[in-house]
Amino acid sequence: MNPRVIESAQGKVFLEALSTGVHLPWIFETLSRVVGKPVGEGDMVRTEEGRPCFPGLGMDVNWSHSRKVCVLAYSFDCKVGVDLEFHRPRSLQIAKRFYAAEENEWLFGVANAFTETEQLREFYRLWCRKEALFKCAGGAFLGGTLSMNLLNSPAKNASLFDLQGPFESPHACCLATSLRADSAL
Repeated sequence: MNPRVIESAQGKVFLEALSTGVHLPWIFETLSRVVGKPVGEGDMVRTEEGRPCFPGLGMDVNWSHSRKVCVLAYSFDCKVGVDLEFHRPRSLQIAKRFYAAEENEWLFGVANAFTETEQLREFYRLWCRKEALFKCAGGAFLGGTLSMNLLNSPAKNASLFDLQGPFESPHACCLATSLRADSAL
């Protein structure tokens, strides 16, 4: 499989997706192919926040799975975060309670007459932006990234890319990139 390449302001990112119920073996197989040596669970460590890292590979890696699809992002240049969500009925009260005022005006304001389907699409687009940025930049999610206005790209030296996969079901997917903290990821 040829990865999709995204050129961000922070560097080049590679994306791959696979329909699989068991994602970790596929991730290890893909990373092994990319770095040219076996990669397994012993190469993966988790930060205090639970984020998976592969310190011996010289790259940053992140993934997301929804239903039976996994999206994998990796970069030798920058830090990455990715989120994928297939749409399902969901209470938009989450947005009303936690999203930024500008986002709620966008979703529910009188100037935007979204249908319920469009509202759900925008809810998930914003949700994926928040999850991807959080996975990439860290910090607090509740009271932090979840409440940030992400209608546009964030400032914090990060970039956001709304992505569409070749999936039939309605979904949202976002890639976030930021500068690497050091050169030894």
